[in-house]
Amino acid sequence: MKLNHVVVTLAVTLFSSSVVWADNQSTRGFYLGGDWGLFNNSTIETDSSSITENSDFGDFGYGFMVGYEFNTHRLVKLGLEAEYRSLATVSQDTISTEADGVFFNVKPKFIVEYDQADIYLSLLAGLGNLDVTTNTLGSDSELAYQVGAELGVIVNRHLDLHLGYRNAQVTFDDADVSFGSIYTGVRYFF
Repeated sequence: MKLNHVVVTLAVTLFSSSVVWADNQSTRGFYLGGDWGLFNNSTIETDSSSITENSDFGDFGYGFMVGYEFNTHRLVKLGLEAEYRSLATVSQDTISTEADGVFFNVKPKFIVEYDQADIYLSLLAGLGNLDVTTNTLGSDSELAYQVGAELGVIVNRHLDLHLGYRNAQVTFDDADVSFGSIYTGVRYFF
């Protein structure tokens, strides 16, 4: 009887300590995600002029990503992701601009722990190829970069919800074109 009690106590102690160790590691690994661009704007700057356009309500952009999140610290993670991003058509008077592209992003994530859910701030820097079509400059595919930040909630081990802003920059035909987007989205971790 005493031997069974000792074995059970030892097993419970080892199990609970391994659960605490696993919780402190909080590895998340591979993820899939999607974003929905709620507000999009574009700016075209040439030597002689600058035009800023905003999307109409209902012209939403979207994006899909696949990535991997590394543990660098219990409260700091580093994500590497590949993303497809489609920006909504942005029009003003007779000018229309649309773009889509593929980016490779680096995303450090800084986590603040709370009892109910953890909150995070994530920065984004990416490099990729952006296909831009305008009715004034034509269409072209060029190397682009993007930067951004997002605020999110880690709902559970598998699910993040976020709200953020990102801006992609590209130069073609002697014009600097930038695309900004306020977006919301979700990521699922495997």
